[in-house]
Amino acid sequence: MTQYETDPIKEALKVAASARTLPDMWFTWGGTLGSFYADNGMTKDLTQIAADQNWSAKYNKAALDMVTYNGKISGVPIHLNVMGMWYPKSVYDKAGLKAPTTFAEFESQLQKLKDSGVTPLAFGSKGGWHTMRLTEQLLEHFAGPQLHDKLNALDASWNDPAVVKTFEKLKEYTDKGYFPKGYSMVDPTEAEALIYQEQAGMINEGTWFDGTITAEGFDNSKFDVFSFPTEQTPQRASVFAEMFQINGESDPAKQDAAVRLGEFIADYITKNGHGTPATLNAPVSDATPHVSALLDSAKAGGFLITDQALPQEVVQKLFEAQDKVALKEWTPAQAAEEMEKAAQTYKSRKK
Repeated sequence: MTQYETDPIKEALKVAASARTLPDMWFTWGGTLGSFYADNGMTKDLTQIAADQNWSAKYNKAALDMVTYNGKISGVPIHLNVMGMWYPKSVYDKAGLKAPTTFAEFESQLQKLKDSGVTPLAFGSKGGWHTMRLTEQLLEHFAGPQLHDKLNALDASWNDPAVVKTFEKLKEYTDKGYFPKGYSMVDPTEAEALIYQEQAGMINEGTWFDGTITAEGFDNSKFDVFSFPTEQTPQRASVFAEMFQINGESDPAKQDAAVRLGEFIADYITKNGHGTPATLNAPVSDATPHVSALLDSAKAGGFLITDQALPQEVVQKLFEAQDKVALKEWTPAQAAEEMEKAAQTYKSRKK
């Protein structure tokens, strides 16, 4: 087994794909991150295996849907993740705050947290995806579920007032000092450290974060989580799946072994309470006290996290837009225009 951090594994897989040297199985995410390998004929079609092994009775349907491309199951799902806003209880107590239930309350808390001497939003934009988690929540608030889904499907123009408002908020929060200083170049792990050390107000992380807090040597009972108050109906959570894909060019015996290993790991995760299993009826461990609340937050519905919903070249334009708005190189209106140009360029090549 070769291990990588989040961004390096994405790059390593693309390099291996280009050289046709992918391993027998690899970890990746659903949506457009995993579809690259399926679309290019690099993954084993697991549809028949899923039918033979009755995966529909074992795995959460949302998890299976997120690893399915063009009607074919392309991976063994291992995690179904739900995002939420995590905060240190002591920081909120010091500022006299409780979890916000409206967008107005959320915004008022940002200044109150700053006035209490902490960084309100612990986000590091190096790599783009960390800040994207806030961007997509703002977009859900301003656009609403229907338009948000159309934007992600490239069925609506990104040069839209809701998109402009989203970038305006990023600029406003940046100008008011709500993010770590120089956050456009801050690594996400540096931003996370502010939360562990109770020097920041909130961070957008997923169902795995109980385990992360513990692994970093801190007490996760001293933290809590709330759903971002989009004030939309339904109020949806950001969700995504993680999986193992199997090399479609490997020896058949290795493919069979890889599938069995993937299923074994999925079972192990379920039985030992690691993160949020992709399997059905998984027990929630006492070591992960916030998982139930996050799972409940997704009962009303969810939207696929943006860096898996959008084509990857459009994702990269979003990351660029976030940074350029923060650095005052683009206005929010320019950012929306550039997003639409990227979407149209992608669509024109796909015709």
